[in-house]
Amino acid sequence: MSIRTGTFVVMLALLPAAGCAQRFILKMSSEDSSSVTLFEGGSKDTEEDDRSTPLEDPERIARVAAFFKKKDDEFQPVRGDSPRMPRCTVVFRKDTEERDRFWIDPDHIYMRTPEGAYYVCKMTPRERNELLQIFRSKTNYKSPE
Repeated sequence: MSIRTGTFVVMLALLPAAGCAQRFILKMSSEDSSSVTLFEGGSKDTEEDDRSTPLEDPERIARVAAFFKKKDDEFQPVRGDSPRMPRCTVVFRKDTEERDRFWIDPDHIYMRTPEGAYYVCKMTPRERNELLQIFRSKTNYKSPE
C-alpha cells in the first residue's frame, strides 16, 4: 500500500470520529428527579417579586424532562464569554442536589455543565409556550389531599 493510499484510509477512518465529538449528557431523568422548579424573575419596572413554580408530581416532571431530552442533540457549545442569563430558570433536583439548570429566553435555552461549560440551543416561541404551560397548567395536577 502506498503512502497516499495509507493516508486516505486513515482519513476515512477518522472522518466519522469528527461527528462523534463527546457531548454533555443531561443528568436528569424522570426517575431520578424528585422535583423541577420554574423560577421567573419579576419585572424590574414594578415591585413584583420573583415567582417560583415547583413540580413534584412524577408525571409532570417526566413531561418537563422529555421536553429537554427532545432538544438534547440541538445543544451547541457557547464560544467566548458566558452568556447573560435570562430571568427565567428551570432547575431539576434530586432531593436537595441540583441535577440540571436551564436558562430560558424567548429564542434560546442555555445550560451549564458541572464543569462550567455553557451550551445553547434555539427554541421557537411555540416551544417556549409548550414548556411554560407544563408548569402553569393544572391538567394532570394531583392535589396533596
